[in-house]
Amino acid sequence: MKIMEEAVAGTENKRDCIVRVKPGEGNVTIKSKTGWMFEEHIKDIVGKRLEEIGIEADVEIQESGAIDYVIMARLEAALSKAIREEIPDKKARRGKTSKDRMRRSRLYVPGNNPRFINNVAVYGCDCTILDLEDSVTVEQKHDARYLVKNALKEMDFGNAEIWVRINKEMAREDLAVISYGNPHGLCIPKVESREDIEVIEKIMAEANLDCHLMPIIETAKGIANAKEIANASDKIVAIAFGAEDYTRDTGAKRTWEALLYPRSQIVVAAKAADIQALDTIYPNIEDNEGLREETMKIIELGFDGKGAIHPGQIEIIHECFMPSQEEVEEAKKIIAAIEEAKKSGEGVATLNGRMIDLPVEKKARRILKLAEMYK
Repeated sequence: MKIMEEAVAGTENKRDCIVRVKPGEGNVTIKSKTGWMFEEHIKDIVGKRLEEIGIEADVEIQESGAIDYVIMARLEAALSKAIREEIPDKKARRGKTSKDRMRRSRLYVPGNNPRFINNVAVYGCDCTILDLEDSVTVEQKHDARYLVKNALKEMDFGNAEIWVRINKEMAREDLAVISYGNPHGLCIPKVESREDIEVIEKIMAEANLDCHLMPIIETAKGIANAKEIANASDKIVAIAFGAEDYTRDTGAKRTWEALLYPRSQIVVAAKAADIQALDTIYPNIEDNEGLREETMKIIELGFDGKGAIHPGQIEIIHECFMPSQEEVEEAKKIIAAIEEAKKSGEGVATLNGRMIDLPVEKKARRILKLAEMYK
């Protein structure tokens, strides 16, 4: 296949590159300060990818420290524009994560910024969210899809669960590309009804993608329908609150009192559906004490995690979720009582005259699991 028009993808930012494709015979030109070191390697991987796709074109690459997955992403994005079709790929192989996995922290990373994506493995967050929505302009969304897809296929994200926040109104376009990266889950913004989830599931089926879902509830209508949303699909493992859009939608101020009701609705809906409740981000990255105070409050409400927009917020969030020594000792007594009841054949375990039911047991086991993580 020969392309019929010129197209460009990428940026001049550090760790990125600009790839220009045009009609030609497959010539590859590299413009780089370190081109003498990597020119042959870049030409080799570009030539192999062009052969795999079956496209003949001249390629010009102006790179600023881009690693291989970035070059591939920009090449594919440019070729896609040139042929006006999405570029097919092999699907990444990735194991599923458990429904009740710890999701104390989730770090949002702009989906069109290689410099940020390259470093996320060192931050130690529970969930890395590659963002195609708010942090990516409309003009950059096409390129971002290919960058996210290639990052999902090639990058080591450490122990983090890998999510992609898609654009609800452009879900089909997003999934047509990122499904090849096979993320652990999709974050769906501005969910307001069961129908929103059903539409996404249909698109997932078309894209042959089976993964977790995390609806983000950030409007008045979404809060009113939180219970319906939480029970909309077996794929949903958590619902998250988005305070910034909620305050814009309702005209509320971003105070604890103004957000107490929607937060409570999120927690109740999530717990009734046996899924996790995840709180919104804390927007002031320089106010560590404010972050700590708000995180402790949302833990008291019953939230299982909180969003982060800066790596420096992760450690504080994790510290807040760390159980106290008193909580750990109480949890150990509860589990010991349960084990003793099982040994003696008693149907119900008790501790200090109080019956231990399933929610109490689950909470105790969660506390011990958290304590083990902090050893």
